[in-house]
Amino acid sequence: MKTFFLKIISVLLWSWFLVSSVIFTPILYIILAITFLFDKKRRLLHLFSCFWGAQYIWVNPFWRLKIFGREHMEKGKVYVMVSNHQSLVDIVVIYSLFRHFTWTSKQENFKLPFVGWVLSANRSVRVYRNSKQAFEQFREQAGKTITRGSSIMVFPEGTRSKKGELGSFKDGAFRIIHEMKLDVLPLVLDGTSKAIPKKGWSLTGKQRMTLKILPAVPYSEIANESVQETKLRIRTIIENELAGLRNSI
Repeated sequence: MKTFFLKIISVLLWSWFLVSSVIFTPILYIILAITFLFDKKRRLLHLFSCFWGAQYIWVNPFWRLKIFGREHMEKGKVYVMVSNHQSLVDIVVIYSLFRHFTWTSKQENFKLPFVGWVLSANRSVRVYRNSKQAFEQFREQAGKTITRGSSIMVFPEGTRSKKGELGSFKDGAFRIIHEMKLDVLPLVLDGTSKAIPKKGWSLTGKQRMTLKILPAVPYSEIANESVQETKLRIRTIIENELAGLRNSI
């Protein structure tokens, strides 16, 4: 009975995703048209996108989200934001920060209806995986975004983990950090892997989800490190904090 009930709720949630996307997409483009000339960073558009994403948590009776460390994200500061990646739900969880940043996302996601339209409207950075010039293409877009004064949000694992465990990190974000001499803002997510599993669509029951923003790592602390050393440093910070969150439950 419980499984059947969860499937019904899941169908209702995904149905609301489709209905709400049909409702919100025209609003997205109206905001883009009105603000195109004066809002170069597309802050208002991003704020609306945050509302669009966060409301999926608000309407779900099974999900509870706690956010810690907002004070570590200084307004107006440009970071490379780096987080572990457990689930599709990570997107709406991070949107719930209601802070300005620009997503990085694999090229294939830009082809999806609704999701891809939001990414494109917000000038998200495309990640090309099967290209010899993959990093050069990523660097060009990321550089323009950062120069405009927007932080970029990266999942350095490159894909969602299967069981919520931390995977290996790719180099791209850390090369950008060193080339543009940027501070790093680590984020830690937990609980989302069970909210909607990687290979599944149905809710699994009540889930407590956590998003914790950690203190930024100033570039001055990592300036003399190699890309690999910085990658290991940031991964270790996230890994230790993730273990700490789970041990505190």
